[in-house]
Amino acid sequence: MLPGNIGLFSKNKKVMAKSRIQIGKTITVKGRKYKISAGTAKGKKYKATPTDGGPGVIQFGAKGYKVGPGTPRGNNYCTRSAGIKSSKKGATPNDFARMLWNCDGKKSKKY
Repeated sequence: MLPGNIGLFSKNKKVMAKSRIQIGKTITVKGRKYKISAGTAKGKKYKATPTDGGPGVIQFGAKGYKVGPGTPRGNNYCTRSAGIKSSKKGATPNDFARMLWNCDGKKSKKY
């Protein structure tokens, strides 16, 4: 180990599992593939663009807000968002946000 790097390679450090939603990843929601990128709308953190080139860009996630899957805060979010129904066919911002919070029904699970 080099001087000044003490603890850099510690075995006790926890490695957090990564979210399914990350900038640059391609994910499938309701049978359609979307590429995730940084949001361009005011106050939005993420943007999902269909990879087939069709219409339907979806902006979701609040800038400056930290997601906490598997926490009481995550459970509260999943309970609230489970009741959101949409008449729109296809993916909605709520679908992506629930994936970000790792919702399973009304509960949020750790990654």
